[in-house]
Amino acid sequence: MKFSALSLGLIATFSGAGHAAPVTEYNSCINSVALQMISLFQTGSTGLSYADCRKDSDGSGYASGIISFTTRHGDALKVIQEFRTTGSYKGEFDEYMDTLEEYADSGSRSTKNLDGYCDAWNAAADNFEFRLAQFTIVYDKYDVPSQEYIDEIGIKLSVTRAVLYDTAIVDGLGSSKSTLGGIFKATNNAFDSDVTGESGNSVTVNDKYQVDEAIWLEKFLDIREKNSSAGRKNIEAYRSIITRNELNWSDSVTVTDSDGDDVVINCDFT
Repeated sequence: MKFSALSLGLIATFSGAGHAAPVTEYNSCINSVALQMISLFQTGSTGLSYADCRKDSDGSGYASGIISFTTRHGDALKVIQEFRTTGSYKGEFDEYMDTLEEYADSGSRSTKNLDGYCDAWNAAADNFEFRLAQFTIVYDKYDVPSQEYIDEIGIKLSVTRAVLYDTAIVDGLGSSKSTLGGIFKATNNAFDSDVTGESGNSVTVNDKYQVDEAIWLEKFLDIREKNSSAGRKNIEAYRSIITRNELNWSDSVTVTDSDGDDVVINCDFT
């Protein structure tokens, strides 16, 4: 099944109640590239792994789907709850709901009483509505909150917007030093004067300083690398994009993978 940048944009419209409206104009190319990069460094392929399900290497129970939704953190449960509201749901996860809710509430790392869960996830991934549910949760839980940071300082470049989206998904949205909120704050606090550059846009830091956006982004990546153990490969890939000066995207972008090879990522994906 193929999702184009246009269809992802339509998916993100979410006219039904209960889905937050985007803060800024939705750019499906940026989001699809960011998702493919996450997949590239998790699975070695830019193809989104809707059916992937495995015990999480970091001990977060089972990790599954396009961004490794986990049973420990509750985002896997949210995907399933979204799927259960559709006409396509046939009870695939009913036997696991009590356990999933318990583990999400407690933050449990356990996989006890989830025998067959991955088989159910894998089978459900053939259903368009289940795939759509995965996008819905990514959009609501990660895209909309990350765009609030984008608006706060006036970010315009595709690469910067993608980095914040990537950080929200990989490192989380909290305020600690290793999450998007903490990294964002530390980056702003690293500047105490105006800084000029050649990116074509300046961000407004702490309501006083005008800082070239590419320079701000490089500082953000430095602080993210220092404070977070996650997403190291993603960080280097985004640095390769900056080095190529591919700061804005409309159709595709070239990244350097962990083997040092160049990979072209298109806005459309499968």
